[in-house]
Amino acid sequence: MEVTLSVAFGYEASEEVRALLEDFREMVNLAIENALEANVTGYARLRKLIYDEWKRRWDYSTHFCHSACRVATSMLKSWRRLKRKGKVKGDKPVARKLFMHLDPQLVKYEGERIRISVKPRKFLTIHLKYGDYQRRFIEEWKKGALRVGEITINEKKVLVPFRKDVDLSDPDDWIAIDINEGNITAMSSNPHIFRFETDIREIRSAYFEKRRRIQRLSKHKPITSKRLMSKYSKRERNRIKDRCHKIAKSIVSVAKANGWGIILEDLKGMRDRIHYGRKMNRRLHAIPFRKIQSCIEYKAKIEGLPVIYVDARSTSSLCPVCGGRLKKAPNGHRILRCDCGYENDRDVIACLNLLRRNPRCGELPFPPNAFYDVSPKERQRRKASDTNVIGGQNGFNMRVDFHL
Repeated sequence: MEVTLSVAFGYEASEEVRALLEDFREMVNLAIENALEANVTGYARLRKLIYDEWKRRWDYSTHFCHSACRVATSMLKSWRRLKRKGKVKGDKPVARKLFMHLDPQLVKYEGERIRISVKPRKFLTIHLKYGDYQRRFIEEWKKGALRVGEITINEKKVLVPFRKDVDLSDPDDWIAIDINEGNITAMSSNPHIFRFETDIREIRSAYFEKRRRIQRLSKHKPITSKRLMSKYSKRERNRIKDRCHKIAKSIVSVAKANGWGIILEDLKGMRDRIHYGRKMNRRLHAIPFRKIQSCIEYKAKIEGLPVIYVDARSTSSLCPVCGGRLKKAPNGHRILRCDCGYENDRDVIACLNLLRRNPRCGELPFPPNAFYDVSPKERQRRKASDTNVIGGQNGFNMRVDFHL
């Protein structure tokens, strides 16, 4: 299987690069307008439709036309899909940001720089800025372990997609990941339970209050307010991104050490179903579900671990033993109980249901009554004696429970 990871490089901006970016944006908008007028949906027909007009307006290498048509086709496909759902406002999509998605025939990656074929026998060389993180990919590319895909350039960054062939293993055991507001719970089919306590909720709440105070300032000092809003919004994004990568790294390292495949929840369309009031909606929309999942997925695949998505509906409300509807237990707001006698933490229940919905996982290696054969007092004693807390310096703790 081929895994792709895009790595961002900095570069020295110039007037020549900016002019090329502006022209490419015009090419994309030209392709969009002609595609809508002629009701063209395919890349090949669109390229044939605009080629003559494109040649009259620009004298760049022909592959710029090909790249602009690919970008326009992709934008139109997304726009038409959103239009069918009633989620678009304008009559047509418009390319506003400055960027170029370049055909491999146009650009040559040379490690510390890239060379773009602007016109026949005319090249534009961009020297890349990089640190230790990017240097690792450059060295692997020079060894031949990585390949380079279609490069994207915007006003500040050059995105280089590195491709690698990995052999995904077929593990005997799996680990299911349940992402929550205050923690990430994981359970393997051995079974082991891992709980990663995060401070993402605290970070979001703190910056929400900062933004609210800055917004009060906008009436009297709009320029200062705008500057502060940009500063703290960027800082929040960076801190959340850092937490997501560190959490994903810890989860994947545990899975790799044990040779486990990873099960994630299919959360597509979940945000459209969040309707719990203004405050709760804000809290739930602030959880970076998809960011954490994407970090886990690409890190796991690079390590050769398979990742699958299963249906996430009702995983926290159905009994993993009999399938019945769970109710809140009188001994805790996080504890759920079924009429069949099963009782457990709702996050652990979600992980168990995810494991059972994985067709490659098979039957779990313990009988159904293993969950409630032990008395509640004995479960509490085991939990107190066999729970380890790891971490704390990276913004989260990992708690490992070895008993159910």
